Amino acid sequence: MNLLCRSYIAALLLATSTFLIPGRAMGDDEETLELFNGWQGQSVSTGRAAKPLSRTPENVTVVTAADIEALNAHTLADVLVTIPGLQLDLRGGVGSVAYTFIQASQFNHVLVLMDGVPLNNLSDNFPDVGLVPVQQIERIEVVKGAASTAWGQALGGVINVITKNPEQGRPVGGTALVSVGGHGTADTRGELSGTPGRLGYYLSGGFLGSNGLFPNNALSSSNGYAKLILDLPNRSSLTSSFSYIQANRGEFASPAFNLKGNDSVRFFYATLGYHRQLSEDLELELNTRYTGREINVLVDRLSDATTVKDVKNHEDVTGASAKLVWRTEHNLLVVGGDYEHAALTCNSTLLPVDFPDRPVNRWGTYLNYTLSFGPLSLSAGERFDRTQSNDDQFSPSLGFTWQLGETTLLRGYTARGYSLRSLQLDRGSEKVWTSQIGIESSAIGLLWLKGTLFRNEIWNIAVSDSQSGAWSSERRIALGTELEMRTAPVLHTSLGAGYTFVDTTRTSDGSQVKDVPRHTVQLALRYDDQRLRAMLTGRHVWWNADPSNNGRYGGMVWDLHLGAMLFKREDTSLELFFSGRNLFNNDQYLINIYPAPGRWFEGGMRIGF
Repeated sequence: MNLLCRSYIAALLLATSTFLIPGRAMGDDEETLELFNGWQGQSVSTGRAAKPLSRTPENVTVVTAADIEALNAHTLADVLVTIPGLQLDLRGGVGSVAYTFIQASQFNHVLVLMDGVPLNNLSDNFPDVGLVPVQQIERIEVVKGAASTAWGQALGGVINVITKNPEQGRPVGGTALVSVGGHGTADTRGELSGTPGRLGYYLSGGFLGSNGLFPNNALSSSNGYAKLILDLPNRSSLTSSFSYIQANRGEFASPAFNLKGNDSVRFFYATLGYHRQLSEDLELELNTRYTGREINVLVDRLSDATTVKDVKNHEDVTGASAKLVWRTEHNLLVVGGDYEHAALTCNSTLLPVDFPDRPVNRWGTYLNYTLSFGPLSLSAGERFDRTQSNDDQFSPSLGFTWQLGETTLLRGYTARGYSLRSLQLDRGSEKVWTSQIGIESSAIGLLWLKGTLFRNEIWNIAVSDSQSGAWSSERRIALGTELEMRTAPVLHTSLGAGYTFVDTTRTSDGSQVKDVPRHTVQLALRYDDQRLRAMLTGRHVWWNADPSNNGRYGGMVWDLHLGAMLFKREDTSLELFFSGRNLFNNDQYLINIYPAPGRWFEGGMRIGF
């Protein structure tokens, strides 16, 4: 029996065991499924205004700060890789480049936001989730499928990162963390937060570094973040945030091609927002932002350090947005607009001349409406975008949710979306029409289940001929399903499993598209009694890669995360934690130039005060 078969059998046994949890006679420490029924929670990623998940037709997954802490995560990529329905092409160790895929989307189809600021770059619309630190994250909301009705270019979905607010009730508090691990890996970070009077603040900063988990994979990254919230009279407030990330990292070393690659990134953004409750039913929000980014990619020959590729990009983006939210018992209406001025300068040794500076002015207007009556809610939206660099875009959507009793929710939606390619190149936008239907239920004992069927038709996809290098476009159909299950904690222990299947074909001849994930399995076993915690996670992606990539993805990657609370009294705490990553040295990579890191360990402490 080969390794792949053994891994799938282990996955099946763990998933099946979720159905075998005993009933409600386990003891006083048994918890109910209320924590699963997030229908009373809030989601801001779908219609640009908070509403219960029971009224949200899109397929949404929410990750909290507690979930992130349990993973001993360093960056956003460490968290996203565990979310059912997402696949990450991890090209190296901690802090390395990572490409994110949702429902057969490409690496530049998913919009990543933090504080409402797009993290996708202008040169190829790529969000570098491997460099985003996790310490300031309060919540991550993932919308799987086209979300252009609310956010503009979001063909594959939206990953909305919501940062922490100032701590209420005391003038100062915070945490400090330090960890060390194999190959010179180190993570140090700290936070300060409080609300002295009407002004609240949240500050964080840190350093993440490594000698590299394989050759030419070293990392040196530092970051800083600040958020200030000032309460004003007349039920209004001002919010500002500032973020800075700087990193130098080795991407790969390939003796077969006599090449090595390195990159350096500097990224900064600042925001200022005003919010006012105009009446009991009406609120106004105004925001401005600035983003600056510098990227330098350098590829040299291993033999003599001769430069083969040297690309320098400089980006400046200034943006503003405004929205009105009307909220009553049965109605939620959001009307707004976005504007940005974006400029990109690119210098490259790949071409005899540099790309000219290319500034654009983009704007979009949107309207999203949800009508609720009894157990049923209907949602409709539309957005128009003037992109300037590409054609104009119209993005409509229509969806519903239906509560079938207290434990089951049916949801569905259909929508059109788009994604912009590089600002450097004159190619049309890529577009999608998605249709999804799903059910979520906790009617079976201590088990929570969620299932989604989806169909994505994507067109204007840019492809290049491997022989001539000529570019063309094609249309694809992606049919798939996403399944997810979790158990309520019994004896402080819970199980989780997720499975995603996607079949992606070309409409021209029905042939299957390579390098698009076909099978994805994610597993989690968790124990937490407030003093001791443990989480074992497993993941496997069947990449369906082109044979020329020489990818290897036969087994599952298992990670173990442990924590022990040694001391906790009021606001003071001391916790030790430990992680073992890729415990069984399994290979899980799409391209052999970027091999998977082998087994490595790290440990550290977290102090709260």
